Amino acid sequence: MQEFLSVVLYPALFAFLGVAGSKLWDWVKPKFQKKIDNADARAKEIDNEIKSAEFYRGLLDDATRRLDQAIVAIEERDVRIAERDKKIVQRDLRIDTLLDEVELLTTEIRKYKQLNGKAT
Repeated sequence: MQEFLSVVLYPALFAFLGVAGSKLWDWVKPKFQKKIDNADARAKEIDNEIKSAEFYRGLLDDATRRLDQAIVAIEERDVRIAERDKKIVQRDLRIDTLLDEVELLTTEIRKYKQLNGKAT
């Protein structure tokens, strides 16, 4: 009986266990490999998302810088426009003053002509 166990049964049992183990590994390995592949794919997705977030952050930083420059330029233009408006208002006041003086002098000339006997 000892010979039967050592010659036939133990080798057959080990062979069966070896074949069963390899078949089990062939069945389990793709599942683990799929999990590993999914984890690698997810890691690549996360890396791509990080890179795209950095890219968009760079775009937003550039847009913010350009917007700040545009705001400064607009404020400078507003100051120049306000100065021009002041000059225009002052010139209009001078023109109005000059027109008033011309009208006053015109009426004075008419009065002077009437006094000298010249009718207008």
